[in-house]
Amino acid sequence: MKFLCSIFYSTVLLIVTHLNAAYALAEPDLSVQVSLDQQLTKNSERYGVVGQSVLILKNHQTLYRGQHGFANLELGVAISKQHLFPSYSVTKLFTSVLIMQHVESGSIALTSSIRRYLPYLPEKWQAVTVEHLLSHTSGIPRYFDMAMEKRQFLPSKKAVFLSLIDEAEHFEIGTKNSYNNTNFLLLAAILEAKTGKSYQQLVAEIIIEPLGLKNTGHASAKNIIKNMVTSYRGDKGTIKKNTNIDWPVYTFSHSAQYSTPEDLTKFMTALVKGAFVKPKTLKQLWQPMKLSDGKDGRYAFGFEYSLEDGYYQVGHDGGNQVKLRHYFNAEDSADNYTLAYVTNGNNYGIWTDVLADSLMSIVDPQAFALASLKEQFISAILANDKSSLTAIYNAVSSKLEGDKSLIERFFLYRAYALRYGSGAKSSIAAFEFLIDKFPNSAAASQGLAATRAIIEN
Repeated sequence: MKFLCSIFYSTVLLIVTHLNAAYALAEPDLSVQVSLDQQLTKNSERYGVVGQSVLILKNHQTLYRGQHGFANLELGVAISKQHLFPSYSVTKLFTSVLIMQHVESGSIALTSSIRRYLPYLPEKWQAVTVEHLLSHTSGIPRYFDMAMEKRQFLPSKKAVFLSLIDEAEHFEIGTKNSYNNTNFLLLAAILEAKTGKSYQQLVAEIIIEPLGLKNTGHASAKNIIKNMVTSYRGDKGTIKKNTNIDWPVYTFSHSAQYSTPEDLTKFMTALVKGAFVKPKTLKQLWQPMKLSDGKDGRYAFGFEYSLEDGYYQVGHDGGNQVKLRHYFNAEDSADNYTLAYVTNGNNYGIWTDVLADSLMSIVDPQAFALASLKEQFISAILANDKSSLTAIYNAVSSKLEGDKSLIERFFLYRAYALRYGSGAKSSIAAFEFLIDKFPNSAAASQGLAATRAIIEN
């Protein structure tokens, strides 16, 4: 066993050496650098982003590094590269990777019942498999909602599981994706049962120490950590300090992570280059689980998963404030980008997808054509530039090959992105434009009516 661990550690160190060498900035396009800097400022103005720090890699080399805003508003402390950010649920990717290793070795089977590894679980969960947990299709009750409602966490993972015995499942297994922290609490329990080690030990020994992630860890929001930014939240357009949650240690498999853009992209690059599982295994596992209706789900082995503009996009959101994402070309995986966009809060609740798209539309507007069109539409609505909307609509229609359903969804999502990102008033024009193009759209009419009701109240 010691021999195998030594081989693994040496392999990771070799990969890390190559990773560190790749962090030299390669002949940056200064016009792109300036445009990306300007976009950070624009995102702050549009969405009230307090502080933001960004690192983008192209083919594993630094393409852009930038930051904007404040680590602490009250004291006027500017964001620097040294600041740490809460990255929340990005820790789920660590959990997924630890499970990947056991699936590759054969010690955990994706299709096995979770009761095979945790026999004390309720019998009614017998049909739930490891794969259901990873894809958020288990239907198991959501413990976190109850903990937040009661403002109290139970003393252990096992206590949490047993407390859910009499709770009704919130949907039928495998029928849909529904994000649920209970799933990753169970995955951590399975890892601990298989290894005899705590989740924290496993993360430290397999991920943090071999990769040299000196600025990544887990902590309660109430802990005082050097260089940690202050976290904020929006309350109807007003910035307030975030409510600090006293995270129990057992929640670390799904929350309470902190990190930096450098550490997050180093982790993702190491994964892609084979530090944890063989590239062949990774390719097999990075596939969305099929739902019971035959459609692809939104998660691939715990990673958010989509295909757009010819690039697979895998990664995770953290607390609706952080986005870690790897883009790789469907035809050529050597054509890839990795983005870490971390913030410490905003005025309303801007989707991190919107922030990521706003930068990738600048990095390569032709390669990321849909991202570019999303940003153009948002810009036109916010600037009340009605003359540009028809051209944007025609470009979207062409890109989506005239598929009315996809075109309607494109503009509907942008309207909601504006409502959540910069306030209800800012999205009215987007909903009205959508209704003008799709007068029979019930979704558009309902969205407009709900948005007007928010404004009136």
